[in-house]
Amino acid sequence: MKKVIATVTAAVALLASGSLAYNGVQAATENEGQIMVPVIVNGHKVKFPDTEPYVDSNGRTMVPVRFVSEKLGGKVDWNAATRTVTIATQGKSISLTIGSKAPTVNGHSVELDTAAAMVDGRTMVPLRFVSEALESKVTWDEGAHAVQITDAAYQAKIDNGTVKLDAWGRELSGEADERWNKLADVPEFVYELAAPADLNNKSFIAKYGSSWADKAHVDKWADHVREYYKAQLNVDYRNIDTESFTEAIVTNMGLDGFATSEARQEMPNYIAWLKQNHVILRGYADPENSLVRYARSGPIFRTHFKFMIVEADDTTQTVMDNWNASVFSDSFEMKKGVWYDGYADVSLTTNFGNNQEEHYALRYTENMFLKERYKYEENK
Repeated sequence: MKKVIATVTAAVALLASGSLAYNGVQAATENEGQIMVPVIVNGHKVKFPDTEPYVDSNGRTMVPVRFVSEKLGGKVDWNAATRTVTIATQGKSISLTIGSKAPTVNGHSVELDTAAAMVDGRTMVPLRFVSEALESKVTWDEGAHAVQITDAAYQAKIDNGTVKLDAWGRELSGEADERWNKLADVPEFVYELAAPADLNNKSFIAKYGSSWADKAHVDKWADHVREYYKAQLNVDYRNIDTESFTEAIVTNMGLDGFATSEARQEMPNYIAWLKQNHVILRGYADPENSLVRYARSGPIFRTHFKFMIVEADDTTQTVMDNWNASVFSDSFEMKKGVWYDGYADVSLTTNFGNNQEEHYALRYTENMFLKERYKYEENK
């Protein structure tokens, strides 16, 4: 199936023009198996070098304290002896102690329903409490599963038109470009990767962004990308369940009955390889909803990937995207215990003839390493 799918990829391109400890890496049970939670502070998506935000058992979004607080102008200090983190701004001091549900604001105790925690060596704190204590507005974007945080100074820039945001609360760069609605927080190389399409990002959104490619539909398509890669990038050869893994993959693909049957037949072969190769993976896909474009089969998301090979004998073939790869994808040796961060394209399609916008889901089992359409770097 993989070679058939990859052949179609080339044709379209031409037509369009428990806790685990391995290698010093500690995986936290708190955030295993969750879809990552994008955090957007003053129009810029925060990139976390290692530990990601997660939703705890009390339904609270927990974030690494330093990366969010400093973006809101706070100075962060850590007292190892008392296991207390202090966030200081002009006129305000916030202290949270690991395991305590009673932080203080300017010396006054506040009762919360969740406590600061230590995860993978990072101090995780309740996002809403910290943000609001720093006098910032917190908004939950249900469709994008994202948190938006805006302080008063940045809100003033929005109100007076100094900055412009997209539908997902991201700041537009304002840079003139024929193909892309560029975002201020996305590296330039993301726009320089090959991007075959019938309608580029700018044309697609201009033509259909107020109808069938509106925010609600784009969010729906992006959900399939997140769920598909939540399954693919979070596997453990010791306890993977063939049936549940297969369902997570095929239910997030837009294939017809025959191709779905082929996919189901192929999954046990991949899982057998995972077990033989002792593969343990962690990671996620975060589609850039603003950077969607269109080829004749469906939308294509430029997608942010972050992943780690925790364990594997052969690191050239670990994720399904580079296992038994076709000639259209790369497969190369990668390091274990290292976070890889970068971007690639994820293509969608549907087998429905009517109301296609309601049914778009993944088209290929090779996306992450398609030649000339990806770039990853090691997080230092």
